[in-house]
Amino acid sequence: MAKLIKQPLLHFLVAGILIFAGYQWSAPAVPDIENLEKVIPVDRLALLNFMQFRAQAFQPELFSEQLDALSESDLEKLVDDFVREEALYREALALGMDQGDYIIRQRLVQKVEFLLENMVNQSLVPDDAVIAAWFDERRSDYQIDAVYTFTHIFFDAGERGQEQAQQDALSLLNSANIGDIAFNDASQYGDRYPFLQNYVERTRDFVVNNFTEDFVARLDALAPSDQDWAGPFESRYGFHLVMLRSKTDPYIPALEEIRERVLDDWRFESVLQNRREAEQQVIDAYEVRLDLQAGQ
Repeated sequence: MAKLIKQPLLHFLVAGILIFAGYQWSAPAVPDIENLEKVIPVDRLALLNFMQFRAQAFQPELFSEQLDALSESDLEKLVDDFVREEALYREALALGMDQGDYIIRQRLVQKVEFLLENMVNQSLVPDDAVIAAWFDERRSDYQIDAVYTFTHIFFDAGERGQEQAQQDALSLLNSANIGDIAFNDASQYGDRYPFLQNYVERTRDFVVNNFTEDFVARLDALAPSDQDWAGPFESRYGFHLVMLRSKTDPYIPALEEIRERVLDDWRFESVLQNRREAEQQVIDAYEVRLDLQAGQ
């Protein structure tokens, strides 16, 4: 029992329940629908809770400041919105619309899930050592892909035939004027490719999708040049002569370069894990009695 009391998630849950209970206490109680008084009290606590639930964020200090900063017209609109929602809610109760409604059941479950998530999220302030360790375990997830800039002259195997397309590519590569074909002149030769003519700072995955893994493997072995053509490189559509202007190797950036992204990822994963643990603590507080024969 002492161990359970020391659980931080239990403390968050209790705090969340108190906030939720405060909201329920501040809202008009409706124990007897038929004799419900046609009065909707509107006070500061009711408006604060209304603002938080509507924004799906439990931050009392922040919303207290926002409430104080509202203009007269904005405050009037907020009150009108609160009264409208409360009036329609009471009418729904009066009509018994909450009875046996699975959608309402799901909404209540979502409210508790949201409450738990907000409570555990407020504690997520990691120090540098925690973020550094988390990043080190997932460094490969942040790798920056290789990037290529190249153009190509395409010889269509579908139009020319496989052997002829390869031979035509070789003929142009070995011709006397191959050295006169500049980067931007490639479109004047060969056939029209289904995708791009010039690939400027395109990632490895992008190039693989347009060509093949083998094609990119040959690019990796090629030295960049503004004058030299290489090939033929085979793709799923035919053969290519390639001028590779530049390429960068894949690399993993330093934590300082992508700290905000890493921090966002850490928070997302931590909130999800902590919420699951908090939900499990709620579930563990109940006794489950299984009787599959009941209700038949």
